[in-house]
Order: sequence, then structure tokens, then C-alpha cells
Amino acid sequence: MMSIDSRVFVFNGYDLFGGSFMLYQLGRICFEQFGTQVFIVQNHNISRGKQRFHYQYDFPTISIYNMRRIIKEQDLFICNPVQSPHSFGSMLSSKKLMYLQGVTNYSRLDTKFDYYVSASRFVQETTRSKYGINTPVINPYINLSIFHHDVSWKQRNNEILVLDYKIDLQPSLNRLLEVYHQKYSDALPEFKKVSNLTQREWAEILTTHKFYLTLSPVEGFGLPSLEAMASGCVVLGWDSYGGRDYFEPGRNALVVEEGDFDQLAKYLHEILSFPGHNLNLSKNAVSTAKNYSFESFTENWQDFLEQNVFI
Repeated sequence: MMSIDSRVFVFNGYDLFGGSFMLYQLGRICFEQFGTQVFIVQNHNISRGKQRFHYQYDFPTISIYNMRRIIKEQDLFICNPVQSPHSFGSMLSSKKLMYLQGVTNYSRLDTKFDYYVSASRFVQETTRSKYGINTPVINPYINLSIFHHDVSWKQRNNEILVLDYKIDLQPSLNRLLEVYHQKYSDALPEFKKVSNLTQREWAEILTTHKFYLTLSPVEGFGLPSLEAMASGCVVLGWDSYGGRDYFEPGRNALVVEEGDFDQLAKYLHEILSFPGHNLNLSKNAVSTAKNYSFESFTENWQDFLEQNVFI
């Protein structure tokens, strides 16, 4: 481990969202690989991730006010683009790194940061075309120690899992069922909606089901779909743009462009009519997901930080 004379300040790293947890992991990498002191800057009170995630280290929290009092030029500040309204780019004299994990959760980008890294090729291209900023891509990781394939295909439930936490889910699901009913005379598919789960609870449900449906129109990357693949589920639904980094339609998933309800209804009918025929898709999904390990995430970030930040 190197020893760097810098401190790292991670903004809202204890929030309950997957993107915030990725920022926490960047702090962890800085601590483990470079020996930096790490602070989590919280602008509101929150129980760490509301117990959704497991945190390897209890990094101390600090307010924005206190961070501004002590941060120095050699220190590093890390945040997501959703924090752009704070104008940290012009406010702070330290080095500033933004991990761009989405494109829909902010209206403008703070373009005064020193370093930008995109979570997918879709985010990379959107950032380039909209703001003229070229960024490298470092994909997020999934926790392969809990998202893994350990229940046989035949033992799994045929209900189709759906994460029920986005407002655009129900209209799309209603339209899908309407198209399905128009095209096919058999019974409608059965769905199991889940929400507000810890990572371990989510992993336990995934490993007992065959199918996962995603109807999110746009994702910067789409961790739930990749977690489902790692657990042996066949993912069907929209490719969500960011998911194109790992989806291979027809080989490891049954995904289409957003709005193609006819083809998606056809996929639904096929998996319900011949559920045993999807084992190869499941195996290929598991194989793909293994490429997104924490070890790979750490190696990519360590290389970037060594070459650009902690020089």
C-alpha cells in the first residue's frame, strides 16, 4: 500500500442508493491502496445506507461547512453529478473527481471538476455530446460474494421479479400486459414486485427465481439487472442504454429497445411456454456478470488514480 499525503472527502457516501455506495467504495480504495484518510461528507442525517449495505470501514462523517474549513489543495473531493447544484467545482480548491453514474438525475453538470469518469459507454457518449467532456469508462461492480448462482434452474420460481421503486414502472407494465393480452390467449404472466430490500434480501430473492423484468427506460449502468444475471436469472425488458455494456440480446438476456412492447410480449410468451429452454441464457448471464467483480473495479480505479490524481 502506498502512503499519500492527501485526504479524501466523499460526498453523501452513506446514502441509501447504489450510486452513493459506489462512491463509498472509491473512498475505500483510496484508503486501502493509497493509505489516505477518508471522510464521508453528509449534508443530512442518515443511518448508514439505512442498513441496505455492508460497510467495511466506519469512516468519520463531516459537514460541508467543516469540510470547507479544513480541505486543502492536495486533498481529493469525490461526488456524483447529482450534486452539481452545490457548485463544488468552483467552491473547493482541492482536486475534484466526479463519478458520472447516470444522465437523468441532474439538469446541469458542474463542469469545473478536474476529473470525470463515466460508469458506462452510454454515459460517456452523453457527456461528450452534451458537455464536450471526454471521460474514461470504469464500470461499477457487483458483490459476487452474495449475488451468485447456487439454486438449480428447475428449483426456481416461475414468477417474474420486478423491482417496484420507479414511478415509470406501472404505466409500462400495464401497456405490456395489454399488448400481451391482445396477442396471446393464455393466462397473463405472474409478477412478484419487491422494494426496500437490503442487498442480502435482494440476493436471496433473485437466486430463487428464473426471470427478472426491467422496464426502466434509461439507466446509467443498471446494477439490478447485472445482479440478477449474476444470480442466474434471465433478464428481459428494456436495455436501458447503460445496460448495453453487458447485455448481449439473445445470448445472455432477452432485452429490446425501450418501447418495443410487441417483441417484449413475444419474449414473455416464450419464457412462460418453454421455461426450461432458457437455461443457456442463464448460464451465459452468470458468466458475463463475473467480469464485474470488486477486484476488477479496484484495479481499474487504482490505475486511474495513480496515473491522474495521486501522481
